[in-house]
Formats: sequence, structure tokens, C-alpha cells
Amino acid sequence: MSYSILDVIVSPIMFSFKSLILIIVHTKDNIIPSSILLCLDGLYCTCFGISMGMFAVQFIYRYLFAVDSKHLQTFNDHRIIYWMMVPAIYGIIWGSSCYFLLAPSYEKDKQLENILLLTFGWEIQDDTYLGPYFYQIQPDGSYKIDLMSVIGATISWLMVSASFFAILFFGIKCYLNLSKTMRLTSRKSNHLSSQLFYALVTSTIIPIILLHIPIAIVMLFSFFDKDLGILSGITSVTIALFPALDPLPSMFIVKNYRTTIFGNQLSEKK
Repeated sequence: MSYSILDVIVSPIMFSFKSLILIIVHTKDNIIPSSILLCLDGLYCTCFGISMGMFAVQFIYRYLFAVDSKHLQTFNDHRIIYWMMVPAIYGIIWGSSCYFLLAPSYEKDKQLENILLLTFGWEIQDDTYLGPYFYQIQPDGSYKIDLMSVIGATISWLMVSASFFAILFFGIKCYLNLSKTMRLTSRKSNHLSSQLFYALVTSTIIPIILLHIPIAIVMLFSFFDKDLGILSGITSVTIALFPALDPLPSMFIVKNYRTTIFGNQLSEKK
């Protein structure tokens, strides 16, 4: 909910032009000062990093629950603080790298000045942003690799990859365990296991499609100096959709939840 509220306040737009990737916040006619909006832009990036860390912890928990591991107890006592630290650390690293390594600069302003005016009709002084500019065009027409952008983007890429690997690895392990359980249990238990299985598959696909793949594509295109333009704005839409869509698989697929929400009659029809 905090992430969604921040999204409404900041209204960020992801924009890509060749090797430039920016999360832009339009500051004109906004009652919040541009300096604070820049901080909120960094906080928005922090929330995105927290989400990445949360996915990993969620799928580790699901796996431990599926196999009835003794380590599941770590979620039920004071040791849960260690699990909670994972998304917190993720968010701090992601937000800090964006805010300090990918901050606005003169080179980015010059590259962005005409692009913003032609694409959105905005003046550069009416906007603030965060993001990398890998290959900076010099006055003589040559290119200079920006070290801060490379470091910041590398950190982000590694964190996306680690989150994606955790989802895929523990998701597959859960799938294998649930498949085995479905073969060995009674029809009633089998029905519940199949619901959990389909909820797991759907909840695995949603963050991968809405978060991991769009971010990876935008970063990959920019790294190779390829232009996505306003198409990169789709990423802003998918990120905004995620908080609303993420809970739906469990709500609609698992019968107990469906019955509670919609009542017995609708649940039986489904």
C-alpha cells in the first residue's frame, strides 16, 4: 500500500533513449519542491528493491513450508527479523545506488533537454530524474563510458538476477514437491495441493512478467545503446499493476479464500 501511495504521489515515468535510462518525475505545477521529489524518486526505487527482496523470501518460505522443513520455525520466533532484513537490505542497496550513483548530471541534462521537449513537451528544468547514462556523447562527437552508471546498473542487474534466480529455483523445487504430494495423497488432499500448485505457478509468473522481464529488457537495450523510447514507459505501467495483481492468484484459485470473499454459491460454480 505504501508503494502504491508513493507511486501516485511521485507519478514516475520510465524513459529510455539509447544508452540513457531514467525514472523521470515531472515537477511543474507540483506543490512538492523538486529536491523532495528527487528524494521521493529515490524512495520509489528503494520500494522497488524491497519488492525484489520480498519475492525471494516469499518463495524460500513457500519451499520450506512445502517440505515441512525444520527451518520453517525461523519465521515463527525472533529469528524472523533476519528474513525481514533481506528485503530491507535489498531496498537500501537499490535505493542508495540509484540516488547516489545515478543522480542528475550536466551530461544527462544536455542529452535529455531536446528529447523531453520533443517527446513530452516538457522543459528540462521542470523535471527531475534518476538513472544511468552509459555512453555519454562528448562535444567532439566521441563517447565516454560513465563509470558511475556502469557500477549502479551492474548492482541493479545483479540484484534482479538474484531475485529472479531465487523465484525460479525455489519455485521449481516447490513444483516438484507438490507434484510428488499430489501423487501420494488422498483425493481431498490432492485437490488442495492442486490449488496451491496453480496458485504457486501463477504467483511465480506475475512478478517475472511484470517486473523482472521489463526491467531486464530496458537495461539490456540501453547497455547496447539501442533506443526503446516511450515503449520503455510500459515498465512504469507493469510496476504499478503489480501490487494490485500479486494477491489475486491465491484469492481466486484457493477455494477457502474464494469462499470467504465471494460466498459459497459463486465458489461452487467455479
